[in-house]
Amino acid sequence: MSVQPARPSRTQGERSAAMQKRLLDATVSALFDKGYGGTTTMEVQQRAGVSRGALLHHYSSRAELMVAAVEHLTRERIHEVLSLVKTQAPTRKRIEWAVGVLWGTFQGPLFAASLELWLAARNDAELLAALLPQERLLGQTIRGMAADLFGPEVSARKGFPEALELLLDAQRGAAARSVLRSTDTDERLVASWVHLVKELTRQD
Repeated sequence: MSVQPARPSRTQGERSAAMQKRLLDATVSALFDKGYGGTTTMEVQQRAGVSRGALLHHYSSRAELMVAAVEHLTRERIHEVLSLVKTQAPTRKRIEWAVGVLWGTFQGPLFAASLELWLAARNDAELLAALLPQERLLGQTIRGMAADLFGPEVSARKGFPEALELLLDAQRGAAARSVLRSTDTDERLVASWVHLVKELTRQD
């Protein structure tokens, strides 16, 4: 009977990183379910299933926790965005497909949690200072993948940069207004965005 080798125990650094991720995942979950106002340190502590001391050891205040959550959310959203790019591009209706993939980056709990932080940053200078560079990084990632999504035939056209900016602004705004509208309008919105991209990138 062979003896399985003992699994090496995690280092202090690995345990600390795991605890931080646990706390930050709980923070994102709370932001999505409870909003910024309801994301208290007690709420995060309970969701993470840790002691008060464990939370305070890593994040001594709610403000410090929220600033860390900004960077964590950016990493998670970038991972989500890059996973969408791995989808195989279709041979037909490439623009329609690309618009749909980009719209997917503004869906789900990660975007909703980010939106809570954007709104809170309006009156929180420390949160805003943490948020701005992370949002730039995320924006650069999305713009960088857009050329691959639309393909060289479209992305090389003169009007593509303008079309992309208008598209992203429109999708971000539509996602932010999702609480006020029905998802039944999504198909109409996507069709309008496809028309916009086609018009602005149309070759004379």
